[in-house]
Amino acid sequence: MELNDIKSTWNTTKTPEMSETAIQAMLSENKHPVLKGIRKQLTIELLGWGIFLSCYYTMFDGNLKPMWVNILLILSVLFPILHNLTGYRFAKYLIHGTSLRESLKNYLSKVKIYAVIAVISRQIYLTGLLLFFTYGLSFNTSRYLSLTVITLIFLVQLWLSVRLWTKRLNHLRNSLITFN
Repeated sequence: MELNDIKSTWNTTKTPEMSETAIQAMLSENKHPVLKGIRKQLTIELLGWGIFLSCYYTMFDGNLKPMWVNILLILSVLFPILHNLTGYRFAKYLIHGTSLRESLKNYLSKVKIYAVIAVISRQIYLTGLLLFFTYGLSFNTSRYLSLTVITLIFLVQLWLSVRLWTKRLNHLRNSLITFN
């Protein structure tokens, strides 16, 4: 299909008529599809981590580990949860400016900070879990090899996370440039 065909198809497509109240209802927090997806993910994560935190002490021998290891595990799980709740609030209130360009500029500056914290919180979470599950183990060659593989997986995950956030930030920067 050529560009002119696409343009003519676009121009002949009828836009559905919606009342202002219908549009307002779609934008409300309970109906917004993006916020609904984020809420669903948050609910699943909160339930999963709540279950984990309620039974880790006995199921995973948390009672046999020092209190500081238990506290570190709890904090390393709570930090990403708090970060995700902040992300929900962040996605809920996108407009911070008098114009679309100014809102996008403010959004970009906040996303930069959010991205750094997202990467750091993920690493804190993974490190806390790793420390909890390896504390007190006597290491042999196969366990050192396993720890090396896990560390490599963490590094790959870190690289992928940084790459993902870099792409997102570049996309936002490009969108901001198009407004100039």
